[in-house]
Order: sequence, then C-alpha cells, then structure tokens
Amino acid sequence: MSESSSAIEDISLAALQLLQIYSHGDPLLPNLLSLDWNIDGADPLFIITSFISRSLASINIEISASASLILPSILTRLSTLVPDISDVAVRRLKYGPSLEEASSQLLMQCNPNRLRTYNVDAPLSASAFSHVVQLPLLEHLWLVEPFHFPDPLPDVVFPSLQGLNVKFTRDLAWLKILPKCPDLTGIEITCLGPDVAQFMETFHSTITGCGMHGRLQEFSFCSRGEFKITPQMIASNSSLKNLTVFELYSTNFISCQTLDLTDADISLLANAMPHLQVLVIGEEPCSVRSKITFNSLYTISTRCTGLKTLRIHFNPDSFITKVNDDFQSRNGDFETPSSELCSVTAINAGRIALPRQSNVSNIMASGLLRVFPIWRGLNTMTVTSLGKRVTI
Repeated sequence: MSESSSAIEDISLAALQLLQIYSHGDPLLPNLLSLDWNIDGADPLFIITSFISRSLASINIEISASASLILPSILTRLSTLVPDISDVAVRRLKYGPSLEEASSQLLMQCNPNRLRTYNVDAPLSASAFSHVVQLPLLEHLWLVEPFHFPDPLPDVVFPSLQGLNVKFTRDLAWLKILPKCPDLTGIEITCLGPDVAQFMETFHSTITGCGMHGRLQEFSFCSRGEFKITPQMIASNSSLKNLTVFELYSTNFISCQTLDLTDADISLLANAMPHLQVLVIGEEPCSVRSKITFNSLYTISTRCTGLKTLRIHFNPDSFITKVNDDFQSRNGDFETPSSELCSVTAINAGRIALPRQSNVSNIMASGLLRVFPIWRGLNTMTVTSLGKRVTI
C-alpha cells in the first residue's frame, strides 16, 4: 500500500489498537497525503487520529450513525492536527448541536488559502456561514438545513465555488446565493420535504432569472419522499441545455415514478441536452407498463452521442414488438449500427416483465445493440427481469 494514499478497511479492531500502541503517540504514516476511512462502528473511530499527520491534504470519513456521537471531538482536533488540509469529506452523520458546533469550528479554523472542498454532512452555525461565503479557493461545499446566511449577503459569495450539494426539507433560503456564485456549474440536491413540484418551479425561476441555467453542467435532484416526474418537470428542465449530468429520481417511491411520461417528453429532453454523459430518470425501473418505448432509447442514442450511463424505465412489450418486426422485415438481419449513436456502457432498465417468448432475450439483445452499438465489444449482457437474470 502506498503511503501517499491509504484506504482503511477490512482491518480488525485488535490490529488497529496494536498499531496505535507501537506508534507511541506519533502518526503511523507521517507522510500520508490522503486518508479514506470507511469502518462501521464507534470503537475504531477512536483510532483514526493515529493515521492523521500534518502532511495530510485530504480526508474522507464515512461512518455509521452510531459513530456520529464521538465524531465532534475528532472534528474539533482535526484542524489542529492538520492545519493545511485542503479537502474534507464526512458522510452519513446523525445531526446534533455538538456536531454543528464541531463542524463549524473545523471550517473556521481551516487555512482559508488551502481549503478547496468541505463536504461535511452537518449544519453550520451563523458565524460559520458568514465565514464560508468568503472563502477564496473553496470549490466544493455541502450545505445542510438550517441555513444561517448573513443578511445582507455580499455582492459576491463563494467566489470559486464549482459544485454545491444541498440537503433541505422546507427552507429555501439557500436559493438566494445562486445569483451571487459566479463559477457554480454543478448542483446536487437532496430534498427531504414533500412539495417537489413547488420547489422545482421556484428553483428554475431562480436560475433562469440570473442566467445560471445557461452555464449549469451538472444537476442532480433526489427526493426522500414520493413524487411523480411529470411532463411539466421535463419541460422546465429542458432549459438546462449544457448539462452533462442530469438525474431526477426518488429513493422512496412505491408506484411507477415515470408513469406519466411519453416518448414526446423524452424526445424534448434529449433534443434539449445533447451534451449529456449521465441520464437518470426515475428510481429503479419497476414492473409497471411504461409509455416510454423503443423510440425513446433510439432518440437518446442519436441526440446524446456522448452518453455513458443511462437509467430509464421503458415498455418492454413495445420494445420487443418493434425490434421483432424490424428483424422479420429484414429476413433475420439488421443493418450495421451508425457510428453516430452514443457509446453508453451502462444502462439500468431492469425489473421489467419481459414477454413470454422463447427468443425474447435474443431479440432484446439485438435491439439494444442497434441502439447502443458499443455493446458489440462486450462478451456478455445480463438482463434482469423481475429478479430472474438472463445472460446473453
């Protein structure tokens, strides 16, 4: 393992404690530049300080909720142990007053001329908000409700910010910073509240009013509650013409999230966003018969030629019928796929009920190869239908 970068995983607690004893209080890896800590449980987290040295430039901590209780003391010490750290990421936290205080203190004590990433899943105090909006080199930031922005805001906030991750329930105060962020090109939103449609309307009104819609390159929206993706949502997002990443989904939706969408909606989206590399519409595809057909897959492939990853729910019946008819009309052969089609290498369209035909998997493969010709270089293709995996 290179000492410049270390991933701490699959190490027993006893082994970690033994290493700590032999370190005599000094860092175990004094020249370590990057630390990725991903160990469940509270006990191992006590030992993380043995791996933190003054040379550390980047730290990523992902822990269980139970370990959050002892994290504040570690965050408080981090800026003292690593005064010139540039990238801090801490995920999966359980919120509390002590965590907000520790995260705010760490942020305010980090060297403002070094800090570039502060992705800590915790709220910030009012004084920390007043501090963070002025950081000259900060490029990536997580914001967690409640938001205590200074009032009035300076004319320019987050002068170097490129990526913003926001977690909120109802407080939309963070929207007022968007017109004042000159370099912001990526927004990732986790919505814990119920009124997604109203938020979408307010969000697009804000970014269109300040001209941000023209420079936004990455937009991801995830809701923890139920919401249905409507044609109106697709139409409003079609103004984001320079996106390379577009994700719109819920992690808690029982019925079909894209039931109201048709090929016309997908065509509008694909034509509006020709630079897409990642497209996610809806949560994991379900068994409900979608109105989205084979035509939408072909439209996406021809319009978004740089696409690499796709998750969409389409109707397998219409897909199979279309491909089978074309196959029969060409006497069992297809034309060579166009080189102008996209080179997508990952598509999630599983958990769909395939028609009961003996050759359905071959038809599915043939149709997908027509739309995504780069798959011809793959050795196998696996289709999952309602839990049954079919390797082609």
